[in-house]
Amino acid sequence: MKNRLLTLMIILLIFSTSFAFGETLEITRVSPKEKVVKGTIQSIDYKSNSITIIDFDDRTYIVNIQDKTIIEIEGIEVDLKELYFGQEVTVNLKGNNAQKIVGNTEEDPDRDGYIIPGTRFRFGEVLFAKENEIEIKTSKGREKYKITSSTEVIKNGERAKLFQIKEGDKVMLTFDDIYSSDISTIKVEDEERHIEGILKGKIELVDERNKDILLKDVSVYEGGKWKPHSGYNVKLKVNSSKLYEGGETINLKTLKNRKNEEAYIAFDGGFGTMNVSKLLLKGGSSVAYKDKVSNVEYGTGKMVVDNNALYFHPGTIVIKDKRLVDPLNIDKNQDIYVYSDYKLGQRNASFVSIEGTGILDDRIDGTKILVYRGKIEDIYDYGIKIGRINYRLDHLLLTDNKWVEKKNSEKFILTEDTLIYDSQLKKVIPSGSFVSSRYINYKDIKDKDIRERVKNDFYKNKTAYFVVKETGNESEVLALNMTPQQKEYRQNVTTYYSTIGEIKTKDLDNNTITLTKTKNYNTLNNRWENAGDETIDLNSCVILLNDQPLSKDELYRLRDKQNVYIIKNKKSSIDEGYVLIVED
Repeated sequence: MKNRLLTLMIILLIFSTSFAFGETLEITRVSPKEKVVKGTIQSIDYKSNSITIIDFDDRTYIVNIQDKTIIEIEGIEVDLKELYFGQEVTVNLKGNNAQKIVGNTEEDPDRDGYIIPGTRFRFGEVLFAKENEIEIKTSKGREKYKITSSTEVIKNGERAKLFQIKEGDKVMLTFDDIYSSDISTIKVEDEERHIEGILKGKIELVDERNKDILLKDVSVYEGGKWKPHSGYNVKLKVNSSKLYEGGETINLKTLKNRKNEEAYIAFDGGFGTMNVSKLLLKGGSSVAYKDKVSNVEYGTGKMVVDNNALYFHPGTIVIKDKRLVDPLNIDKNQDIYVYSDYKLGQRNASFVSIEGTGILDDRIDGTKILVYRGKIEDIYDYGIKIGRINYRLDHLLLTDNKWVEKKNSEKFILTEDTLIYDSQLKKVIPSGSFVSSRYINYKDIKDKDIRERVKNDFYKNKTAYFVVKETGNESEVLALNMTPQQKEYRQNVTTYYSTIGEIKTKDLDNNTITLTKTKNYNTLNNRWENAGDETIDLNSCVILLNDQPLSKDELYRLRDKQNVYIIKNKKSSIDEGYVLIVED
């Protein structure tokens, strides 16, 4: 018995010694520390239900979102998807778990109380836009706002349509309610500040006081090539803060120390002066590629072009539709020309030109312009049916700038506003006479030639171009151009060319326009190929400006430098146009 008591005392002594060294048998459970973190969302991981926040002291927090986490914006409980990159948030943390997240939609107002409608505004560049939302880049980062049915768009001093807003546009957003993210008006800066071109040259002089730089040995980018500038020296005004060395911003003082170094410059010609929109110092030996983007990774800043990995960064100059856009606007399958600097085994993209145009692309308002070619199979009361061109060839849809056969007939909506044109007579057919041709009094048609054709059902089974606006489940014909009958087979459909360019001049007397910066689509290699200036005969053409059909008397509304997409037939030295689509 005594031996057992002795053994127990020894064991207790050992445990007491362990406590002295800090080794305990039981674990003390301490409640996680609670705190409040204010900062900006840097990333959102929907798979792991977490967000990364950087507070105002540059400390990083990875915050876990749980089922019981409350997320609020403007006092309304929302889900994780309502938070966005760059948003300021206040987070109640317990350990790494969020108890409550309050998202700020806007900066705090300067003053409380009633705000006069229209006095609050935000200015920035369009990064992304869709039917009910726009994301802009401001001096403070990325910001999202709501587009509603009452939001007005103003461009060139008049009301515009939502699809006329493009990536890279400089916009001013105004709000009637300072406590709401609903946009009252979107004012789009006019074309004065569109990118005029790209220069490269050596820095000769930097004038900090007057904010001027002088370049020597200057070349200008034109159609995939660098051509010597007409002047040996070029002077530019620096009103932009977008001066880069690699991915880092620099100032004029730093640039002054880079004399004789080469730089790439995107410039605008606003108000008669050459202005620097963005400048990037050259950082290696030049390598150029022209191909489609086969892959792009935004997280790593890498894209693959012509089987080569190239890296982009905030300093990369990216041009699309004459706008300076963000590298995030580079998408897979885009045709691009890229000029890169090769250094230490890596190719860094310095200048990217996104080729082609977005006129026939999906739009931010959910609509799209489609161009068909086929026969008028039947005419209904405010409707029309398109059928196969002949027994060898189905009706065609312009898809990715190529004509693609469509097997089944399709029915479209006609309206009183549809432009119906007889390119053989070179006359407009009154829409009412056409859509109600079964019921009209032919004597009401004043033009003798058109009256006889409508009376004899002449237009049925005639080949035509259908310019169609697709809106949700419906397709409305904006313009219908009936063309002379031709023998058309698969092998000669390529006589109809897709061409893009800018309006250089217009001749109102002869109904012609001259295009510059012209590109023709080569259906053999599926690429846009640069061409010289071209003059187009518009006498057989239907013309649409921002979805509005124009008569030949309204050609004055077309302005120089507007983007155009034209379908033409090469017949003589002056090509004949059949469809001309124009956008600002």
